[in-house]
Amino acid sequence: MKLIVSGGGTGGHFFPALAVITEALKRRIETTYIGSLRGIEQQLKELIPPERIFLEVLPFSGTSSIGKLRAALSYLKASLQLFEYVGEDSKALIFGGYVSVPTALTVIGKRKPLFLHEQNSVPGRANRLLSNFSEKVFITFEYSRRFFKGKEVIKTGLPVRESIFSTKLSKGSAKSTFGVEEKEPLILFFGGSQGARFVNNLAVEFASKTGVQVILISGISEYEVVKEKSKGVGNLQVYPFRKDMGLIYSACDVAVCRAGASSLTELSLFGVPAVMIPYPYAVANHQFYNAKEIEELGGGITLEQPQASLNKVVESVDRIIGDYERFSSAIKKFACAEAPKKILDEAL
Repeated sequence: MKLIVSGGGTGGHFFPALAVITEALKRRIETTYIGSLRGIEQQLKELIPPERIFLEVLPFSGTSSIGKLRAALSYLKASLQLFEYVGEDSKALIFGGYVSVPTALTVIGKRKPLFLHEQNSVPGRANRLLSNFSEKVFITFEYSRRFFKGKEVIKTGLPVRESIFSTKLSKGSAKSTFGVEEKEPLILFFGGSQGARFVNNLAVEFASKTGVQVILISGISEYEVVKEKSKGVGNLQVYPFRKDMGLIYSACDVAVCRAGASSLTELSLFGVPAVMIPYPYAVANHQFYNAKEIEELGGGITLEQPQASLNKVVESVDRIIGDYERFSSAIKKFACAEAPKKILDEAL
């Protein structure tokens, strides 16, 4: 049997696909990865162990009529390129991003099994359409079920790379790495893999006004600006990015962050409750619904960006710290550490 895995463009699509590929190779399953020449997967291609194919495909959403036509033609051309890679014993697992469209079209055209994974609470148009041809749909958030009526839908959680656990430490040991006492609160601010200016500015203000120890992952593009703004704020440690996020999550007590699926999944695996400020311009406002599911479990507090003043954030952080065990236990209920295994068991 041959497994074809596709998904990319952003880390949110690529890294879950990579986690499943890693598990598939452990099981000695022949695997091919399909990615885009324009996505993050091209920059990180050394991380992809099996056969890999990169396609020249164009984004469809948010483009002009001519742009949409060009994108459609690129999908058709890419599908023809992939035709020879889909054999009699092939199955495909799609994680989203526009590169997954030609992969799915080829598999559908050759009448081979197709499986989808939807990472967010509100699926995009491509996954809604492709779900009509899929065997099963795997979801991260329960809210997604309503969009896939009539299909077999299984909540697997979002696959996370095993490497994130390699830097996990006890709370005391992790905090000492950053020069913080074990009983002293340590708050993590981050905006996802690309950073977020609103969250960065809030972190600087929070640290300077409260005196609480803060770690900020600013994103590479904002790092120099944040470093300049935070001069003299001794209780704020700023990093453009960190590869050892397991260490960061181990050290921090509460996160103030956006509500991307990957971020919330990783926090839940480490039991770090969150004050979530959904990105207000996310497609179909999906980050709001992501956050509300965590809030309903009792694992965090949602503040929409217009209401996320410093006072509200401080109040929310204090509320979580005041009932920490309950919040931490609740967010742990969200994620499934065995997501890659569960997906493969269901697909194969």
